[in-house]
Amino acid sequence: MKKVVVSALLVFGCILLLLAASLRLGWWPVAATATPPAWKNRFAQAALHASLSRESAGLTNPLQPSDDVLFDGLKIFKSNCAGCHGTRSQPSQWGARGFYPRVPQFADERPKLSAPEMFVAIKQGIRYTGMGAWEGMLSEEEMWKVATFLEHIGSLPPEVEAEFQKNQ
Repeated sequence: MKKVVVSALLVFGCILLLLAASLRLGWWPVAATATPPAWKNRFAQAALHASLSRESAGLTNPLQPSDDVLFDGLKIFKSNCAGCHGTRSQPSQWGARGFYPRVPQFADERPKLSAPEMFVAIKQGIRYTGMGAWEGMLSEEEMWKVATFLEHIGSLPPEVEAEFQKNQ
């Protein structure tokens, strides 16, 4: 049994050594334009969802999705977020291609997060993604408005949807 454990530790150590050497030799791609492998996306998304779920536990959205709140959220989104996340009429060319991992294009792909999870992501940012923290730049009410807008992006009232379709 002792030989098996020692052998397993040696194999594991060799694998770590090979990984470290490949990193030091620059064999791992670092280009933002590279296509992320599916396994890496799944792993990263699972970690992101778990972290945001934990961070947002106990938070409830203080806003109701009224037309006014959704219009305000859309306005804030277009001013601050659309450059990376795009709009219905204009996806972000560099956000969809020039970031690693890719920036979600919410007009095409509804967020899979709840409003409290999105609020946490907006407020604190997301490490290693280019998603900066907006704390101190937007009020909490503005962050909630954006999160509410994004939570309802697939079922917007016609007036809000028409405004979302317009170019800035």
